[in-house]
Amino acid sequence: MKNIALITGATSGLGLAYAKEYAKKGYNLIITGRREEKIKSNARDIENIYNVTVKVVIVDLAYEKGLNILLDEIREDEIEVLVNNAGFGLKPTFSEVPKEDMDNIMFLQMNAVVVLTQNILKQMLVRNRGTIINISSDGAFAVMPRNVLYSSTKLFILNFTEGLYMELIDSNVKVQVVCPGFIDSDFHESAGMNVVKKKKGFMKFMAPEEIVDIAMKDLKKGKVVSIPGADAKIIRIMAKIIPRKSFYKIVINFTRKRNEKLHR
Repeated sequence: MKNIALITGATSGLGLAYAKEYAKKGYNLIITGRREEKIKSNARDIENIYNVTVKVVIVDLAYEKGLNILLDEIREDEIEVLVNNAGFGLKPTFSEVPKEDMDNIMFLQMNAVVVLTQNILKQMLVRNRGTIINISSDGAFAVMPRNVLYSSTKLFILNFTEGLYMELIDSNVKVQVVCPGFIDSDFHESAGMNVVKKKKGFMKFMAPEEIVDIAMKDLKKGKVVSIPGADAKIIRIMAKIIPRKSFYKIVINFTRKRNEKLHR
């Protein structure tokens, strides 16, 4: 296939929203996920609505075997857009996280992003065009208790993308990192997190489609770091200007109050 957008973690949420966005633009798709029935149903819907070809690769990119399967599947494809979206969160405190979960989140949200990006970037540079979008999080700006590994890997993605942008400044390959706040998807449920999805006020949940719309407008403007939503922007500013000791107290108190509400 040609004129392809590859989107990882496209079963639901942000990944599915990106799949629909690029299908609407006329791109054929390669989408990955683990829930076979759901993602294949999504693929059929996208093909019917947007009249594009959608190739589904059922794979778990948290394992090297899964990454190698995907690399083999895309070997002959000319990929114009890469969206590194696959990710997951962990509920326990760091000391309680099983080693396998630690290995998986670090491989998925660092190794897989790096290897897949390099593999596809090489063909983009030959054609001197392409777009790479890496999904980070507002957690990259402000780590929180029970979010240590997730935030740390998302900070890696932020730094990796900004560095990549500077390396590619003289090429026609576009690079962007998207750092949303809370997304109204099944992300938290999949991680076993009990959350109240607020639609208003600070720390509200945004629809995936709204986040993608903002990020795509930022991409068109040439913004390397896209921060959809005022909440995520506020968190970034607070993390920059507040002294670290005061920042720790604010985050710890916020986390304690949130946990108290959840356990009432």
